[in-house]
Amino acid sequence: MRSSWLGPWMAALLLFAAPGMAGAEEALTPEQKQAVEQTVREYLVSHPEVIRDALVELQRRQQQAEQTARQGAIAELHDYVDSLPSDYVKGDAKAETAVIEFFDYRCPYCKAVAPRVDEVVAEDSAVRVVLIEFPILGEESVFASRAAIAARVQGKYLALHDAMMSHKGSLDQATVLEIAKDVEIDIEKLKADMNAPEVDALIRRHHELADR
Repeated sequence: MRSSWLGPWMAALLLFAAPGMAGAEEALTPEQKQAVEQTVREYLVSHPEVIRDALVELQRRQQQAEQTARQGAIAELHDYVDSLPSDYVKGDAKAETAVIEFFDYRCPYCKAVAPRVDEVVAEDSAVRVVLIEFPILGEESVFASRAAIAARVQGKYLALHDAMMSHKGSLDQATVLEIAKDVEIDIEKLKADMNAPEVDALIRRHHELADR
């Protein structure tokens, strides 16, 4: 059992220690290869701490790679946020501090925190809140987001956003359109604009950012 378990580790450690070993291995005869494997196996049996050290180093590299990926994703998000039209921003669009909110109109937690978010913007002019449409609670959530994004064409994004966030009760498609009508949005134009390819593209982009 020990030999079968160490076999993969032996190969991994050889590649880990000497990347050029893979090419050298092809030049070995079967007898030479067997001798190398036996030597390495005996060494690992005598020095099992090598495996521990290799695992520690592997974990360190994985953590470093994950940290680099996170930093890259955050930088990408910041660049994206700075490129968004001011329609999606509450407060001064050039404010130094940005609070980036991924939200769903049917999320009770998003709706509960919305008044406090508005208070922060009102109290501190150095803070802006960037609204990232992120529907994840089903087709009705997607419909609500598409309606809000399309409302931007009529200059009504924030008006519809606030009305839907403050709405109590279910938020089905009929209710979304009724709320849109209440904030003086042209419903027929809204329906047409909701079918624009850039609306769905924006939602897909936000899901990609959230995944990263």
